[in-house]
Amino acid sequence: MKKGITILSLLLLVAACNKPSGEGGTSVIQGKILVLEGFYNVFTQSFDTTALYYSENEDVYIIYGSDSSSIYNDSFETSWDGTYRFDYLRKGNYVLYAYSDCDSCPSGKEPVFWEVTIDRNNQLFQISDQVIRK
Repeated sequence: MKKGITILSLLLLVAACNKPSGEGGTSVIQGKILVLEGFYNVFTQSFDTTALYYSENEDVYIIYGSDSSSIYNDSFETSWDGTYRFDYLRKGNYVLYAYSDCDSCPSGKEPVFWEVTIDRNNQLFQISDQVIRK
């Protein structure tokens, strides 16, 4: 009986150590939001770019896990140079997104998603620039 309780206790302890994606870790995800500004040219039937710049005050959202249909867990407003940063993350999968203008969407906006997998502790995961339209 004592042996069974000891084994059960050890199994519970090991299971409790396997934590899901989220806060409480030592890794960082960081990147920049790049805005592509322009208009749809009806004559050439293409998007004509008028400006390309890093955007301040853009909301970037993070979902802990790999299900992009989940409600976001945290958000960050970009700095003056378009930088966002999520600190204290554990190993696991993350979905990040920001909203981009969309000519064919009923709301005029659509999410742009990108995925990140943290596989090491104490790491800075620098993400390539993510482009949204304005």
